[in-house]
Amino acid sequence: AQAPAPVGSFLPPQINSLDDTGLSPLWLQDLILKVLYFRGYMTGLKIAEEIALPFSGVADQLLTSLKQEKFIEVKSSQQGGGLGGDSAYMYGITGAGVLRAREAMERSQYAGPAPVPFDVYNDAIRRQKSGRITVTSRTMRQLLSQLVISEAIFQRLGPALNSGSSIFMYGPPGNGKTSIARAFGNLVLSQSMYIPYALYLDGQVIKVYDAVSHSLAPENDAGGTSTLRPNTRRDLRWLKIRRPFIVVGGELTLEGLDLVFDDTTKFYEAPFQVKANGGIL
Repeated sequence: AQAPAPVGSFLPPQINSLDDTGLSPLWLQDLILKVLYFRGYMTGLKIAEEIALPFSGVADQLLTSLKQEKFIEVKSSQQGGGLGGDSAYMYGITGAGVLRAREAMERSQYAGPAPVPFDVYNDAIRRQKSGRITVTSRTMRQLLSQLVISEAIFQRLGPALNSGSSIFMYGPPGNGKTSIARAFGNLVLSQSMYIPYALYLDGQVIKVYDAVSHSLAPENDAGGTSTLRPNTRRDLRWLKIRRPFIVVGGELTLEGLDLVFDDTTKFYEAPFQVKANGGIL
């Protein structure tokens, strides 16, 4: 077992087996069938990329089980699959597979990267909890360089930001409250964190990542097909993003923070598309 990572330190662990995903093999089989149902013929390697899981030791076992149960079949073999063997086979869904895929879609039409169990997500967020930010007078002057602020206010803002607790700013309109808050937010945006593409909770899928609302941060390791090989460094169901900064106005309501269930697709959207007062979470 791996030693627990310190607060603020988290790297999605490597996936080596089906057990490492935290998901039922039957659920993952349904996910593959839905992917094939929507996208048609795909190689084993492409299927692994689509569900963001390694081919060797994970996707290959799922495909073998689906073949044995006659839910999918090999249509052809392509050269240059990278991993060789079954990864280069072109798979297609059978009539029995179509029926099972449609049954699965009655529960949820989600067909994308495999979700992360909710308890794993909670643990990851706790590990990535941002520690107390410590800023110096020099850093503060750089953050607020575009603003004209009295020295008395400046000397209060630094300790308030270093306190690591909530800051309440008040005053008449136009005195710079929003500009100061945005400057502090830019400091938050300089940090990065990992979030899953989607979550799994009690049979339901909750989509978390939104390309409009989240800004991807650079990865140190190489992406693409090579990351799906056995020596992959981390779980590709996670994405590295800039820490979100929220700017809202009086139009924000409690309903705007609720999960949104789509009756058509039958899965949830996390409330990360909140847009208010020109700000995006």
